[in-house]
Amino acid sequence: MDTASPRSVQTVMHPLRARLLEVVSSERIGPRMQRISLGGPDLAGGFPAPEFAPADHVKLVIPDAATGEIPLPVIEDDRLTRGAGPRPVLRDYTVREVHASRLVVDFVLHDHGPAGRWAMNATVGDPIGVLGPRGSHIYPSGYARYVLIADETALPAVGRWLDEPGWTAPVDVFALVQSRDEYPLPERPHTRVHWIEEPVGPARAAAITAACDGISLGDDVFVWAAGEADTLKPLRRALRDRGFPRDQADIDGYWRSGVAGLDHHLPDED
Repeated sequence: MDTASPRSVQTVMHPLRARLLEVVSSERIGPRMQRISLGGPDLAGGFPAPEFAPADHVKLVIPDAATGEIPLPVIEDDRLTRGAGPRPVLRDYTVREVHASRLVVDFVLHDHGPAGRWAMNATVGDPIGVLGPRGSHIYPSGYARYVLIADETALPAVGRWLDEPGWTAPVDVFALVQSRDEYPLPERPHTRVHWIEEPVGPARAAAITAACDGISLGDDVFVWAAGEADTLKPLRRALRDRGFPRDQADIDGYWRSGVAGLDHHLPDED
């Protein structure tokens, strides 16, 4: 991390790698959450895990539901190349933990998407492809206070925020969930977790905006938010209307209801 700029977001790129890993353990950690650890020889040589990069994510290459084959792309000159075979099914997922011999990924279980269905049925030894991470956003560590806002899909990234060693700034977490036992967040001093229980749907946008209306914002506050893209739009507008500096916030739509495989790197119309 660039310690000379503790209040700005830095971007660090990594050499692109395609890995074929397998399930080494799988456990239920919440009513709709499955924690799957992946390992294998392709982890040899290390896996990028810089400090203060809680939103680091990979693209999972989901096995073909009919054949079980994994059309893992080939990398040439740090670029993906693809042959004439079937197009791979890719889904972005946050890496919850990085260890020398395994990656930990937390899945929201659902049967209406290929990754969720795979996670529901994954057993030890099942293979899966992993691409990346292509790069890391290194978040600033020099603010006096942090506000983290997330739905179920972004709670693994919140977990990485709270795991960051040596970081003592006060943190307010606003977790938008169906039930407060949804996800086990790590305990951390100077941290308040506000559970906002709301079924998935359009009412969530108003719920998260109302909950955050009372947030005291100033020059020494950094806001990070991620989750369903349309749910976060009113929050983004509210921060803008309050004159909150754009470079003191990072708001990322991880997914959009009704859209398969949303590319969250594309700019939002807001």
